[in-house]
Amino acid sequence: MSVARRARALVNVDHPGLVWLMSLNHGFNEFYSVIVPPLFPFLVPDLGISYADTGLLVVVFFVTYSVAQLPVGRIANHYDPKRLLVGGQALLSLGIAFVAFAPTYETILAGMVVAGVGGSTYHPTGMSVISDAESDDTHGRSMGIHGMLGTFGTVLAPVAVGGLALVLGWRSALLAGALAGFAFAVLLAVLYPRAVPDGGTETTAFVAAARESVGGETLRVAWSRAFTFLRSPPMLVLIGLFAVVGAEVRAVQSFTTLFASDAVGGDAAFGNQMFALTMVAAGVASTAAGAGVDRLDRRLFAGACFAGTAAAVAAVALLPLGRVGLAVGFVVLGIVMYSVYPATNALAAGLSNEDSSGDVFAVTQTAAALGGAAGPFLLGIVADASSLSIGFLATAAIAVVGVAVVAAATAFGA
Repeated sequence: MSVARRARALVNVDHPGLVWLMSLNHGFNEFYSVIVPPLFPFLVPDLGISYADTGLLVVVFFVTYSVAQLPVGRIANHYDPKRLLVGGQALLSLGIAFVAFAPTYETILAGMVVAGVGGSTYHPTGMSVISDAESDDTHGRSMGIHGMLGTFGTVLAPVAVGGLALVLGWRSALLAGALAGFAFAVLLAVLYPRAVPDGGTETTAFVAAARESVGGETLRVAWSRAFTFLRSPPMLVLIGLFAVVGAEVRAVQSFTTLFASDAVGGDAAFGNQMFALTMVAAGVASTAAGAGVDRLDRRLFAGACFAGTAAAVAAVALLPLGRVGLAVGFVVLGIVMYSVYPATNALAAGLSNEDSSGDVFAVTQTAAALGGAAGPFLLGIVADASSLSIGFLATAAIAVVGVAVVAAATAFGA
């Protein structure tokens, strides 16, 4: 098989136009999720705020984002996905524009709340659109593409926004980002009906049927059915799995720059290079892993990724690798750590159907977000009590917990 044919096989999905459009939306969503942190060095002196104040901006955004995802998941089961996706992207961009023009720290906090509500619409809606459109044989590859573009959005934010801030100032940089988001919302509104199978007629019919179904039962009964499904043993295990993934990934993202810099004598530029290298490797690996997920047992694949992450973290933290060795180590870490995403997302897709996919992805992504908040915090506690190397090494313990959760998933059929 030629290289070109092998490359096409990695992205061979049932509805490529829809998968790539939703994945591009994912990239934009991830871009705006991390658009403010690169500007902290500008915000602190300009607004006269503390580093704790800047951290609160991130906390407010992600708490709002996480909490708002839960009702969005229920809405996504019975509402036009196009309106949710376009409206969410527009509201997210509006929140960032609000931050750009905000005269005080308090109004910036308000803008982050608006952005968090807007950003919350993507994962329950976009991932359920992919899950419902793709077959079980292509869930891995479609989620691999989804993860790859999301990762690239994360890498692009500090480079693009930070670079613009150096030239134009932080407010102009945020405004430029907001305008790009509004432009994408318009593009999404135009392209979505063309990307959906049969010009969106299937989605329209499903939404109409879902509304009719909901209309025949009370809201209390509808919520009761959803709650019963979400507390089933397979779903509870899946929630735990996503919480572990969020904890380990955000922990590595948060500490890579600091750890790599410290490992070579405080070279901050080297630390940033290692972060970028890790994320680029992660994005490429996500696509390749998706093809593997469609061919292998998804739970075993996820377990192998957790075990590989634990081994890679231990090697990077404990071995005297030097600059070149650290670079290789972080590439390997990015590959094994992010390869778990197509597997866990495919497991979630396999457990959902058109009437529940919004709830499934809302709850699992909220678990991932809460895990992502807990992971860096716990590692920070360990690092303060011991050393930065030991704190970074603690990520391996989180990955080992992931292996145990995968074993539970096998037992409960998640």
